[in-house]
Parts: sequence; structure tokens; C-alpha cells
Amino acid sequence: MTVGVGAVDTSGPAVLPTTISSAHRLVRLAGIAIAYYLGARLGLGLSLVGNDVTPLWPPTGVAVAALLVFGRASWPAVAVAALAVNLPISANPLAALVTAAGNTLAPVIAVTLLQRAGFRRQLDRQRDALAIVFLGALASMLVSATIGSCTLVASGSITTAELPAAWAVWWTGDAMGVLAVAPFLLCLPLFWEQRRWPVRTWLEALAIIAAALVVVASAVTTGLHLFFLTIPLLGCAAWRLQVRGAAPAALMASLLATWAAAHDRGPFAGKTLLEQMVTLQAFNACVALTSFFLAALVSERMHVAAALTAAAADLERRVEQRTAQLSAANTRLVQEIQERSEAQEQLSHEEARAQREHQIAETLQRSLLPDRLPDVPGVALAARYVPATADVQVGGDWYDVVQLPGGLIGLAIGDVAGHGLAAAATMVQVRMALRAYALQDPSPPAVMRGVHQLVGQLPVPEMVTLVYLVFDPATRRLRWTNAGHPPALTFAHGAGTYLSGALSPPVGVTVDASFTEASSVLPAGATLLLYTDGLIERRGVSLTDGLDRLSREASAAPVGDGLEVLCDRLLGTFLDEDHIEDDVAMLVMRPAPSVDGELEVRLPAEARNLVQVRGALRRWLREATVSETDVNEVLVACGEACANVVQHAYSGQGSPGELVVEAHLVGADLEVRVRDHGHWRPAADRGGGWGLQLMDALMDGVDIEHTPDGTDVRLRRRLHLGVDA
Repeated sequence: MTVGVGAVDTSGPAVLPTTISSAHRLVRLAGIAIAYYLGARLGLGLSLVGNDVTPLWPPTGVAVAALLVFGRASWPAVAVAALAVNLPISANPLAALVTAAGNTLAPVIAVTLLQRAGFRRQLDRQRDALAIVFLGALASMLVSATIGSCTLVASGSITTAELPAAWAVWWTGDAMGVLAVAPFLLCLPLFWEQRRWPVRTWLEALAIIAAALVVVASAVTTGLHLFFLTIPLLGCAAWRLQVRGAAPAALMASLLATWAAAHDRGPFAGKTLLEQMVTLQAFNACVALTSFFLAALVSERMHVAAALTAAAADLERRVEQRTAQLSAANTRLVQEIQERSEAQEQLSHEEARAQREHQIAETLQRSLLPDRLPDVPGVALAARYVPATADVQVGGDWYDVVQLPGGLIGLAIGDVAGHGLAAAATMVQVRMALRAYALQDPSPPAVMRGVHQLVGQLPVPEMVTLVYLVFDPATRRLRWTNAGHPPALTFAHGAGTYLSGALSPPVGVTVDASFTEASSVLPAGATLLLYTDGLIERRGVSLTDGLDRLSREASAAPVGDGLEVLCDRLLGTFLDEDHIEDDVAMLVMRPAPSVDGELEVRLPAEARNLVQVRGALRRWLREATVSETDVNEVLVACGEACANVVQHAYSGQGSPGELVVEAHLVGADLEVRVRDHGHWRPAADRGGGWGLQLMDALMDGVDIEHTPDGTDVRLRRRLHLGVDA
């Protein structure tokens, strides 16, 4: 009879590394089998039914500890040892094999149940104590008891009339190993994993265990019903020493009680076998439940007390720090009052200083928001910012759009609670930091971690909320993380969906800088809406109602409306022009649907925009099922033409002109036009010419036309459609 309980504890050194050598694994399995076999020989000395049914079966405790510490992969050692134990005492080899199978199956079931319950081998939670008693012992051991006792009947070792008593003893013995032996073995590693006991604690532990032994021995030898006195002693051990004291004491008490039941002594004298087993099992269950449940409760309370002590110390430190800051601020305030009272005659100087502060506020406000949204081919963008009241110069709401490497687009919107220069200065730093982190690593968790570290070092009394998304126009995939900000909304075809998931507290609020990422594919024709809480929050109205209303209003917008019209519509619906309670920032993005057979891109002729041109042309060609070889060669040829425009077309102007790229696909015939409105210098002054030769080599036809209105380059090629290259 054997049972194994336990779930692999991921918080401690539970499972050995998978790199362990085969020799070490064999030695470990042999050690488990030997311990199991020796425990079986000890338990068989207390047999009450035949030669193989005992009320105490230590091998279950060995199996529990082995499977819990080394994992369920150690079950072969349990199976081999169980078969070796059962062969000499069974009626035939088949009966021994079936019994050994039951002895192995019960531990595996117990381990599985405890894993699902989240069992920890430290037994430092109440749920762990309940799990090992009811799932690991009382429930799982029904399997081995049922299989073993039925096998005895089938093999003729016992009669059918003896089945109930045999089943009760078998179940008691297996459960006894789980309740007494397994916790004792599991607590042994805690003596070097946790804080070491001083000599005084060791003496206290020995005294409690000795007292428990005296009480149980008295109840056994005198016949007095003194077993109930064991419970207070075990409670004292659990209270003072937790599981390291409760487990040995419970083991000693249970061993003596089992010996008394096996020898018909004390409270077990004169009772039937079934009555003895019911009494013994009830006593063992009470001992285990009381010991381990109370020990777990005390451990939890100690953990909570330690956490509260740490929190109190941290709070005291913060209070002292804040008090010092307030004292310093008060000193500065008194000094400022004195200075102002002495400087009333310098009114002109004060007015000049106020003017400088006003200029700083205006500069911060211009820096807070982008002067213009970037031009991204195939993606429409629009944004709005509305201050709370007319006299508020700077608020904490902001948004930004960052063009990232690889054609990706970063979108962000955030809010610093409060208004004024402090909020503006903080948000300017957050926005600039987000841009820098996004260009370094566009991953949403990486960007949010960087912003979190920055905000944690800023003297920001208010919280900062932020949502950051990365959009890939090629796949329409969105990746995001949300730090306490209202969720982004996507809507199309009259239905809206909020982007939930990847939630975390506002940045800088907690010490933990753990952020996750969620992703979703933006449906074709869908619109993405980012906003701050000023758009939906109203006094007396729940936030859920505001979110529902925003989803309905945005989804009800006419499909043909542009994003600018959509922004004006939402602001007109949600805001009262006479009284705006809070700042509102809003950012809207909508990928433009592809036009079959045609593409048009208009961007400033700047080198940084060439990647946008290549990305838009690449997406358009792939949607047309153009082979990868043709795509790459067309991109190279078109890139050369665009690079010439950037380098030469507007070289004499102070600002870049317009670069126009148009593509037409009729059947398999492609024509790409690269146009500008500048004036090129003569070819002799430019030198080079390699770009034109490269275009001629890659395309079927290249025509260049110079006119007073600009230059028109036409590239033509016969493509391979629907072929993977």
C-alpha cells in the first residue's frame, strides 16, 4: 500500500534540473525504492487483516515526499518497490501486480489533485493543509484501498464478510502515511531552507513533543480517554514552531495511536476492527488537520505581519521624507512672503517675471503636443486637444504618433492628473522619453518599462496613466500595453470593441515594473480611437455608461465621414461648449482600404520618408499577389528614382517639395510613376548615373521626362502574379 501526494512547488527547489545525469537519476530512484521497501517492512509489523493490511503504511509518506520533491517521473521507483513488497505476501503474482498498480496509481492521482489545488510543500497556507488532508489523504487513498481490498477478496485471501474491515484498515493505513509521514519528510528540508532555530527553540520543540508523547502514552497504557489532550499540545507546537514543530509532533502522536489500535490498547480495546479504524482515522485526521491548518494559519499571519511591518517602516520613511519636504517648502514660503512684502515697489520687475512664466507656459504647451501628425501612406490620422477651461494654459493630457523602423507606427496617449506647469513639464518628459524608448525598442512592454523607470525618479505627486500601441500597416496587427488608462476603442460596421488585456497600474505608482503585451488584428475598414478620461467621465454617471455611450456614438458615425469629421462629431456630442470639466485629448487612426490596381503616395521629399514609400508599395504589391522576386526588384528601382528626387529635385530650395509615387497594375503589366515639382540641375553637374543604369537593368522600360513643372519617371515591368518566389 502506498500513496503519493504533492504538487511541484515552483517557489522553491522542488524539481531537480533536467540536466541530471542518468547515473544520478538511477541512484535517486533506487534510494526511493529502498526507502519505500523499508517503510513497508515496518508497516507490515502492524498487520491487522492477514499479512498485508495494516493501519499504518509508512511507504505512502515516502511516496508522497518523493513524488512531491522529485516530480511524478519518479513513479517507477514506487511501482517497483510496491511490487517487491507485495509479491511475498500476495496469493499469486497477479494479485501482487494488481495491488502494486493500485499502490502506484493512488500517489499519482493525489499528486494530480494537489497540483490542481496549487499545493505548496512548505505547508505555509491554510489551503495547503486542507488539500493534504482531504485531497491527498482521505480522497486519493480510496483508490488504493478499494483496489487492494477487492484484490484480496478475488484472490481468496479474505472472505467477502471481511471486506469492509479490510477496506477500512487499508484506507486508514494509506491515509495515515499521508497525514503523518509525508508532512514530516517534507518539513525536513525547511530546517536549512528557512531561518535556523536557536538552541532555545530546539529545547522548546523537544519539550512539546515529549509532552505529546507522554499524553498519548498515558492514554494508551492507563486506558483513560486522554487523547483529547494531544490537540492543545499540537496546537502549541503549530503556534510556536509552525510546520517544523507540528509535523514531528503529529507523527509521534499518530504512531502511538496506531500502535495502540494494532495492539488493542487504550481507547481501542474491546472494539471491533471497523470501530477501531474509524476511531483511529478520526483521531489522525483531527491531529493532522489541527496541526497543519493551525501551522499554516500562523505562517500566513506571520507573513502578513512581516509585510505590514515593512509597509509601516516604508510609510514612516515616506512620512519623514514628506514632512521634511513640507518643512523645507514652508521655510521657502515664509522666505518668499518676506521677500514679496519687501519688494512691493518692484512691481515692474514682477510683471516681467510673470511675462516670462507665461512664455514658458506657451512653450511647454507647444512642446506637449505634436505640431503635426506624420504623413503615413495608407494610414489616415487625426487628433484633437481641448483644454478644460479657457484660462488653463497647460494640461496633463497628451498624444503622440511615432514612425518606427520597419514601417511600424507607434501611437500613445496619456494623462497626468492635474494642470499647470508641473503637469506640463512632467508630460513633456514622459512624451520625449516614450519617443526615445520606442525608437530604441518598439516593444510595448519595453517602452512602458522605460517610462516607468523615468516617472519613478520624477517628483510627480499625481499619477500618470498611459496606453501605448504599435501598429503594423502590412498585417494590420496591433500590439499594446495599458497602464491604468481608459481602453482603446476599435469600431467598424456599426459595432465597437474595446482593447482589453495587458493592464497594469499607472506608471510610477508601484515599485513593480512588470508589463505585459496583448495583440489583435484590426479588421479591414476599422477605426482605432484613443482618448483621455475627460471625454467620457461625468459626475453622477458611471464609467461603464460612458464607455458604452462612446462605443455607440463612434460606431454610429457614417462610414464615409473622414477622421476630422469624426473627431468634431464626437467632441460635439460629448462636450458642453460652455463648461468643460477636464482636458480632452483624442487620437484617431484608420488604415485606408487598398484600391484595386492603383496606389498613390504623396509625401515631403525627405530621406526619412523613403521607408514609408517602400512600405506602402511593398504592401500594395503583395496584396496584388506579386512574386517576392518582382517585389524586391521593383522596390529597388523605385527607391532609386525616389532617392534622386530627394537628393536633386529640391536642392536649391529652403524646404522640401512634394514627392509623388503612383502605381497602376493592369493584368500583369505594372507602371510606377515617380514625380516631383522641382528643377534638376544638368546631368553633367550631377555626375554618377548608376541609379539610371540600375533602373534600366531591373525594369522592362524606363522613361524620364523633364518639364518646367518637374520631372516624371515612368517604370514599367511585366510581373509574375500569384507565384511565390
